[in-house]
Amino acid sequence: MKTVNKILLLFPFVFAACVNINVFEKNQVVEGASWPSGKIFRFEYSSSDTLNPKDIFINLRHTGLYKYNNIFMFVTTIAPNSQSQKDTIEFTIADNKGKWIGSGIGDIHDVRLVYRRNIRFGQTGNYVFYIQHGMRETELKEITDVGIRIEESKKE
Repeated sequence: MKTVNKILLLFPFVFAACVNINVFEKNQVVEGASWPSGKIFRFEYSSSDTLNPKDIFINLRHTGLYKYNNIFMFVTTIAPNSQSQKDTIEFTIADNKGKWIGSGIGDIHDVRLVYRRNIRFGQTGNYVFYIQHGMRETELKEITDVGIRIEESKKE
C-alpha cells in the first residue's frame, strides 16, 4: 500500500514536468459574444528572457454563426521603456469553402492565429498588448473569447 501512495504522490510532479512551463497564455471573455468596436482587451506579459526567440499567437473563439471568414485586428504592443508599436492585421479563420480553421466542439470554434514568430523581447520587464477588432461592425457578433499566447519558438 505504501508503494501505491508514493506513486500517487509523485504523479503530479511527473505530469508537471511534461508541461511546457515557458508558455504564457491568457484569454478574456467577450461579454454576450458581442465585441463592441471600442472594447480593447489588455494583456500583460512579464519577460525576463532577452535571448531566446518567442512566438506570439492571438487566440480567438467564435461560434459557427460568425458571418465572416476573416477578422481584422489592431494590436498595440508597449515595451517596458514605453515604446509602442501598432499593427493592423488580418486573420483568415475559414477556408475558401467556408470550413472553420482551428478546432471546435459543437458550435464553438477555437483558432490560434500566428501574430509574430521568432521575435526576441529586447528588454526585461512588462510588455502590454492591447487587442481591438478592426472590422466595420460597431458590434462584432459571435466572438466569445480573445486571448494571447507567447511560447518559445520551436527549433527547426
